[in-house]
Amino acid sequence: MPRAFSIPLKVLLVIVAMPLAALAALVSSIFGLKAKLSASEVATYLRDFIHGGGEAWDWDNFTSVPISDPRLDDIRRRAVAIDIPVTEEGSAILRELLVEAEDLARFEAAT
Repeated sequence: MPRAFSIPLKVLLVIVAMPLAALAALVSSIFGLKAKLSASEVATYLRDFIHGGGEAWDWDNFTSVPISDPRLDDIRRRAVAIDIPVTEEGSAILRELLVEAEDLARFEAAT
């Protein structure tokens, strides 16, 4: 697929996925559902989003459901605040969040 089409398609995908994300967040808040993700899994979501890997809906899944670990949920909430399409500033923030998640993953692995 030509690169010129990839960004508009990604933006369209995000626009279509937003109502689904809102619905998932609503259901999650009503029933108190929280994802049990590890720091390593959070780092993978961030890394995939930054580098364009993973499945198209992975970012939506990550940002839509609160995480049971408050430290990881704080990273998730700060990631949600980044505007799509991601600007250079947003990209820098995502990289900082990735470093935080990787640091937590190293701490988890050491304990």
